[in-house]
Amino acid sequence: MKKTFLAVCSACLLMSAVASAAAYSNFPNALNSDLKPFARDLGGLLGSGSNQTARALGFSGFDIGVKSVMQFKPENKNTILKKNNPFGLGLIQAEIGMPYRIDGFIRAGAYEGLTVAGGGLRYGIRKVSDTPYYLQVMLIAMGDLAAHKYFYAAHFNSSFMLSVNVPHVAPYFGIGFDNTKLTAQAPNTDPSLMGKTVTVFEPRYTFGLRAKLNLGYLAGGVTYTHGRTLVNAGAGLRF
Repeated sequence: MKKTFLAVCSACLLMSAVASAAAYSNFPNALNSDLKPFARDLGGLLGSGSNQTARALGFSGFDIGVKSVMQFKPENKNTILKKNNPFGLGLIQAEIGMPYRIDGFIRAGAYEGLTVAGGGLRYGIRKVSDTPYYLQVMLIAMGDLAAHKYFYAAHFNSSFMLSVNVPHVAPYFGIGFDNTKLTAQAPNTDPSLMGKTVTVFEPRYTFGLRAKLNLGYLAGGVTYTHGRTLVNAGAGLRF
C-alpha cells in the first residue's frame, strides 16, 4: 500500500508541474462577471495543500519542502482560464518550530507570471507525540499575496486539522475558510474594471495521507471547495 501511495503522490507532483498553463494572459479580456469566479479559483489554489499534518514540529524543529496543487477545471463562469483545462501552482515552503507548540512558516513560488509569497502560524492543541494512533489537533492561520501584471490578490485562510499517527501512512483531515480579495489591473474589454476589487469567502474541506520516509515525507490529498475538486501533494525534509 505504501509503495502504491508513493507512486500516486509522485504522479500528483508531476501532474501539477505539467498542468496546462493557467492562461492568465487572457485576464485583460475579463468581464465583471468573471472576477468572482476567478477569485474563487485562485483562492482555492492558494488555500489548498499548505498543511498536510496536524503534528507540531516542536521547539527548534525544521521542515523544508515543496507543495503543489492542481484544480481539474475552472468554474463554469470563469471565462478567463481555459475551459475544462487543469491549472496549478507550486510553492517552496519552510517551517520552524517555536515554543508552546507554535510553528511559523513562509512560502513562495512563481508560475505563468504569477508570483506568490506568504506565511502563517500553526498551533498544536495537543502535546507533540509520535505514539501510534495518537490524535494530533491543530489550528492554522495564514496569508498570501499573489501578484501578476494584470491583477493582484490578497488571500487569508484559517483551518482546523486532525491527523492520526497511523504507522507508515497517516491520514489527515481539515476544514477551513478562504478569504480572497482580487483587484483587476489593465483591463481591455471593459476599462471600467481598472482597480475593480471583489472579495469572496469559501469553505474548504481536505482529506489526505502522509507517508514518513527515512529522510523526509511524501503527502497527497484531495480538497473540495467552491464546487470544485483539487488534488495536492507535498514532499520534503523534516527534522
